[in-house]
Amino acid sequence: MLKAGYTSVCEFHYVHHAPDGKRHANPAELAQRVVDAGSETGIGMTMPPVLYQYSGFNAQPPREDQRRFINTTEAFLDLLGALRHARLEHGALRYGVAPHSLRALLEGLDAMSPGAPVHIHVAEQTAEVEASLAALGARPVQWLLDHFDVNARWCLVHATHVDAKETDALARSGATAGLCLTTEANLGDGIFPAMDYLNAQGAFGIGSDSHIGVDWRAELRLLEYGQRLLRRQRNVLASSRTPHVADRLFQGALEGGARATGRAVGVLVEGARADFIVLDAGHPDLAEQTSATWLSSVVFCEHGETPVRDVVVGGERVVHDRRHRDEARHYADYRRALSHLVANA
Repeated sequence: MLKAGYTSVCEFHYVHHAPDGKRHANPAELAQRVVDAGSETGIGMTMPPVLYQYSGFNAQPPREDQRRFINTTEAFLDLLGALRHARLEHGALRYGVAPHSLRALLEGLDAMSPGAPVHIHVAEQTAEVEASLAALGARPVQWLLDHFDVNARWCLVHATHVDAKETDALARSGATAGLCLTTEANLGDGIFPAMDYLNAQGAFGIGSDSHIGVDWRAELRLLEYGQRLLRRQRNVLASSRTPHVADRLFQGALEGGARATGRAVGVLVEGARADFIVLDAGHPDLAEQTSATWLSSVVFCEHGETPVRDVVVGGERVVHDRRHRDEARHYADYRRALSHLVANA
């Protein structure tokens, strides 16, 4: 049994107008559907709606293909207010805010709810770093740390291109680095300086931005393998205190991920949600081993079906013997939605 269950940060990207000019459904109604879907399937959720305002630094106007995503601070706050009124926060649901980048943060942060999780995409690509230097005279992460009270409520998504000074300062801030390894590899973005960051006691979480992959094992595996390829060494992210790489990364991702959600998750203690997974000790990757090496095998081996047998969320078993309790119905709904999207592409 491991202290992890279904939980997520769902950045809500919404379109106000389609390319043909037709207005889409009310964003608040769409967001409520997402919240309801998470609740129905048993996925704990922190939802930070995304605020798009510009296409570049210095309030650069959006490109034509970006205009349908652009929002005002007032409309953004109206959406948050409608969500909080229609779907009250509870142990499995929390709202946050997600200015998509520094360009959206400048006008939106002061109006945001104090204490709410703040997620921001930053320093994902070298082009952004160069644009930030040209417009602001500073690298994006350094500028953010210099101008805002970046603390444990913050999650800096990607933060791939940080120099040594930024790496140390980000670790000391208490913020979480939201690493999306499969996405960053798929897009050719670069490699986060994980060894230096972890050695500085930095907090991190894992996730997916493009959803090219949504397997926590793949994210943790690539986090280590990227460092091995970069440094041409093995067991890069192990430590004297935690010699098994998988143990260190799993525990770190739990702690940082829980911090990024702003919810009481990630640990099996009184007052926290009873979220955990149950492993199949008879799985070929785990058979005849002791629990000391289970995590290493779960993360780094890829033989056959998943070794995760059951998933319990909030004390309820939503996955039993590798099958979700409503798998057939949800898969049928997915096929219908996919068919509609393909037909109208």
